[in-house]
Amino acid sequence: MSKKDKEKILQRIRAKRSLYSKKRRIEYLKRKLNDIGKTQSDKYFENLIRNSISMKLPSVFSLRENTVETIKFINKLKELESSNSRIYLNMKNVEEISNGTIALLLSVVNDFTTKGKKIIGSKPKKSEPKRILELSGFFNYMNGSVEYPSEVNSNTIVEQGNKSVEPQSTAKIVKTAMKTVTGTEQRNKKLQGLFIELMANSINHGFPNNKRKKWIVSTSHYKKEKCVSFSFIDNGVGILKTLNQKIDRKLITLFKGKSDLLKSAFKGDIGSRTGLPFRGKGLPFIKDKHDTNRISNLFILTNNVILDYKHQKFYEIGISYSGTFYYFELNSNNNL
Repeated sequence: MSKKDKEKILQRIRAKRSLYSKKRRIEYLKRKLNDIGKTQSDKYFENLIRNSISMKLPSVFSLRENTVETIKFINKLKELESSNSRIYLNMKNVEEISNGTIALLLSVVNDFTTKGKKIIGSKPKKSEPKRILELSGFFNYMNGSVEYPSEVNSNTIVEQGNKSVEPQSTAKIVKTAMKTVTGTEQRNKKLQGLFIELMANSINHGFPNNKRKKWIVSTSHYKKEKCVSFSFIDNGVGILKTLNQKIDRKLITLFKGKSDLLKSAFKGDIGSRTGLPFRGKGLPFIKDKHDTNRISNLFILTNNVILDYKHQKFYEIGISYSGTFYYFELNSNNNL
């Protein structure tokens, strides 16, 4: 190789190095400009994000309004439970969120944190979902830098538990709800009995082998409308899976589908249709509170079936959720 050719090669190398140096310098300056006005806490949090698995929430994060996409997200998040990496919940583009779905997300976050896994999250850009998340108390369970508003509100994730009966928890939930609906803090035995039944069903049937038994209740209070909405969630195996373990597969063919089987369980007529001495009284007890107008707008999601009693729609969806989600309301038109 001639001296001239060697010089050309060296020139190309120098040019590449120079271009690389310029790019690095530009990137450095961009970072410096981007860091203007940022605190050490901001920089620390951004570094955490760069070293985490990012999970972007759907813009409408609601089990009732965007069922399939919300369950897809929850299922993907659950799949990361075996990962050793930190999880970053990207909530920036969330436009709508409900307290019940926040509680569902919290139930998964709890499964992570009990195993010592780290989860951080950003706040929504839009003020309303951001406010709902802050007031729910959700960020108390995150491992990240967050701001807390001074406003006190009843829309809080009220209770979590792993016992089938917790009278103090149910009494607090019920009395606060009754004050919103009637103006006076008082008891409501029927509503308290419903919560105890939900807890018992969850703990006694939803978690085989005593694994990670836990339920979560969230409430949303609408004082002008004199209405309170409740969400009750467990991350167990789901009602359908429990029924499949108790009923012979051949007898299941007597039902038109999974939604028909679930409807029958809540009506209490599985025994009459199968000829089995089926003792499942808990589910009919829950439905009875809707039928007798003790509560309104009962909505149930378990496995891949939805029972929407408000709209009288009972159907399967194309994705399965492992657990059970109840939604119902208490208002001044109910039999209190």
